[in-house]
Amino acid sequence: MYTFITLEDNGQDFLTVVTDEHGKIVETRPFQTDIWKGGIVPITSLEMMAPGQPMPLHKPPHINYGFLKHRIEKVYTSDTL
Repeated sequence: MYTFITLEDNGQDFLTVVTDEHGKIVETRPFQTDIWKGGIVPITSLEMMAPGQPMPLHKPPHINYGFLKHRIEKVYTSDTL
């Protein structure tokens, strides 16, 4: 099961973050997968993953339990990438 997190468009190079069932980032779309892959998103926290909230992210050594400046637009799951 994959979780898709769509972000507001602020001109960044990625608009969608895809995680596995544990919240580990497996892909960003359309660009920058090589930068963000392996980061952790707390997908089980409904409060943190609510639309309108800044996207939480743990990607050491650059982001340690922080947030992206881009807000979440929607979150959904799918069995396929």
